[in-house]
Amino acid sequence: MASTLVSAETLRVNRHYPKRILICSSVWMVGGLEIHNVNLSQLLVSNGAEVTFVTRYAVPGSPAIDRLREVPVRFLTTPFAHRTSHLSTAWAVAFWPHQLHGQFDVLYTFDTTWFAVFLARFVKSSGYVLGSNFGTPNLDSDHLHPATRGTLDGFVVESPMQIEAYDSLEVPVKAVPLIGQISAVPERRPRQIDELHVAFIGRLIAAKGIHRLLDMWPSLNIQPARLDFYGHGPELETLEQEIRSRGLSNCVQLHGEYDAAGLPEIMASTDLLVFPTNHAEGLPLTLLECIAYGVPFVASDAGAIPTLAENNPDVRVVPLEQAAFKRAIEEMSASIRSGHTRGDRLQEWYRARFSYTQISQQWLQALLTPKQFWGPPTRSSRSTPKLHDVVARRIWKNIAK
Repeated sequence: MASTLVSAETLRVNRHYPKRILICSSVWMVGGLEIHNVNLSQLLVSNGAEVTFVTRYAVPGSPAIDRLREVPVRFLTTPFAHRTSHLSTAWAVAFWPHQLHGQFDVLYTFDTTWFAVFLARFVKSSGYVLGSNFGTPNLDSDHLHPATRGTLDGFVVESPMQIEAYDSLEVPVKAVPLIGQISAVPERRPRQIDELHVAFIGRLIAAKGIHRLLDMWPSLNIQPARLDFYGHGPELETLEQEIRSRGLSNCVQLHGEYDAAGLPEIMASTDLLVFPTNHAEGLPLTLLECIAYGVPFVASDAGAIPTLAENNPDVRVVPLEQAAFKRAIEEMSASIRSGHTRGDRLQEWYRARFSYTQISQQWLQALLTPKQFWGPPTRSSRSTPKLHDVVARRIWKNIAK
């Protein structure tokens, strides 16, 4: 992944005349998107930018909210962000204009609904509106509103596999991986394995395959072994009940939410990560992080995941079929125990393609020197919608519901 460095002179100018960056995204419990937004905000602030983060949808008590405020960024939400979307949107439209002082150099938004048109009004005429999508490409009009298309100057995806899907936007589309908790990763040390430590790390939702793991666990020929779940989500209580009812409490454990400080310890104690997802995936941050730490994985063939297995003998990507996934776990477990699967080689593969230095420099260039990265802004030459008309029509439509 080639990357043009942001010069020291550019960063010096940014500190004297800071770029104002507006980021818009949902905030659930900690997952790949939340981790990326926190780390990106921290990267931008440390390089002289002023960051404002806004969200219409947020889970109360999410660790990501506290981390964003610690960065520090200016954080705006609504009293209804965890209740009803219509009231939350109405509040944002009514009150955010009084709180979003001045104009921004860049809007970077995962919310590409009509609401992005409202946010675009706070961007300078010479500024940039950059859309983004996390996971499977989605050009549905409810997700990527026709009016929003007219405001965009660029679009960010996670991997080259997703670029072609967005050709119809008629703006530059570039692949930049999300930023994980990988800025200072220790060298992988071989671990003396008696009991094999297998882990799932991520949001606990059914589509990630967590129940599928419980189904196959008792019949896996990898013992002695244990299975650890790290994460939070709506399936937490159900998963806990299943573990008890199946009599698996002695070898399957739920560890709940984790934070950046705890990730190195989790990775150091994990021999194999399993990711049997059928969710709408792009390039999952969990898998990038485990490769960075030298932890091999078995994952299902979804989204851009297969690109992580190219010329990479220390991971397995297989069809999402129970027998194939079970066989891959057994083969990888045997390879780990024999020493044929090597964490140091996995880290070398990662550094050559996805190092933190490369990824962070791409993000700095995309947001702090956008003209160099994206070319001249395109909105002035496009059919830009009348912001007031789009917003007003949508508000009245919501009220009518």
